[in-house]
Amino acid sequence: MGQNLVQPNLGLIVWTLVTFVLLAFILRKFAWGPILGMIEEREKTIREALEESKRAREAADEALAKQKEMMTRARAEAARIVTEGQKEVEKIRSEILEKARGEASAVLEQGRKQIEFETKQAIAQLKGTVVDVALAAASKLIHASLDDAKHRQLVEEYLEELPTLQKSH
Repeated sequence: MGQNLVQPNLGLIVWTLVTFVLLAFILRKFAWGPILGMIEEREKTIREALEESKRAREAADEALAKQKEMMTRARAEAARIVTEGQKEVEKIRSEILEKARGEASAVLEQGRKQIEFETKQAIAQLKGTVVDVALAAASKLIHASLDDAKHRQLVEEYLEELPTLQKSH
């Protein structure tokens, strides 16, 4: 019995070959086609998934580029708005300063006019007082009794000539 296992048996070899060919034919007819079809379908699905993944990555890259561009534009717009705001603030500040200078100038001019008016008023009042004092002094000096209107006229004429007399000295 032990020797039968080692010696080749021609009938067994033929039947093994017939069984193998028959099995290969059946597998080819019924199994390889569907198996290869499933493999091709799976390969197609994987290929489509890879292409979809590639398209999604490209879309994501494009969206990222657009987002970066939008951020750059937003930063530029923000910088422009800040610059315009600073210019507007400077303009308003200049207008306020100019208005304040104008108001200060108007107040100074009004003060100058008020001083000028009060000075003229004080000079007129002083002239009146000087006339009265001069008349009193003149009447005491000459002891002559001239009427008050004549005295006033003489002193006023003298006072009118006084500035020209001072300039000539």
